[in-house]
Amino acid sequence: MKRCFVLFLSLLLIGCQAAPAPDVFAAPSPSPVPFCVVLDCGHGGFDGGAVGVDTGVVEADLNLSIGLLVRDALKRRGVSVRLTRADGNALGETKRADMQARGAILESPDADCTVSIHMNKFSDRSVAGPMAFYQAGAEAGQRLAAAVIDKLCDALGKPRRLPNPADNFVTRVPTAPSVLVECGFLSNAADERNLQDPDYQVLLAEAIADGVLAFLCAQTENLSDGTSLLPADVVK
Repeated sequence: MKRCFVLFLSLLLIGCQAAPAPDVFAAPSPSPVPFCVVLDCGHGGFDGGAVGVDTGVVEADLNLSIGLLVRDALKRRGVSVRLTRADGNALGETKRADMQARGAILESPDADCTVSIHMNKFSDRSVAGPMAFYQAGAEAGQRLAAAVIDKLCDALGKPRRLPNPADNFVTRVPTAPSVLVECGFLSNAADERNLQDPDYQVLLAEAIADGVLAFLCAQTENLSDGTSLLPADVVK
């Protein structure tokens, strides 16, 4: 018996020594709990949103492309995702009908947070880069927006920006913490070009997913260690 044990231990040690080094590009770690995120790809169908100054690219198409990449990135991290739209169509035949249908999804009671993907545009063409907006007064929403914009700025090698308070439909309607992500400016030549680049879109999507997961994990840790959240945090 002792001889068998020594042989087994020797084989085990050989196996451990022969094991390959871990891949430095390993897949992202899955979330520790089954989070659910409502992901809104802004505009769609008859409502194209902003239009690129130089190329005429339509915001709605970029929102969908990047939104689907965010969905895939979140799923790889073990997060359940519910989309407001998964194709180029609107959710209704009129703007009012579209917003009503979109709002019903954004209000999903089991959502841990909501993320709305958009593109920006401004009269000053020198303004560039991503921005993140949260519902004014919503502390949890502010933390979500901060986590997302931090990851975006870090991924792009840009100085960090503060999240911005606002009062938008996609941040006001959800009952969960919400963020509106402006991925870049279609009025800026470099942003407009980059936002159409598939590799750049992946970079944005991975950063957004990282920010969302960082926020959700921090929320869970706060609840598990007994830290109380303000009522406004729970609502928004």
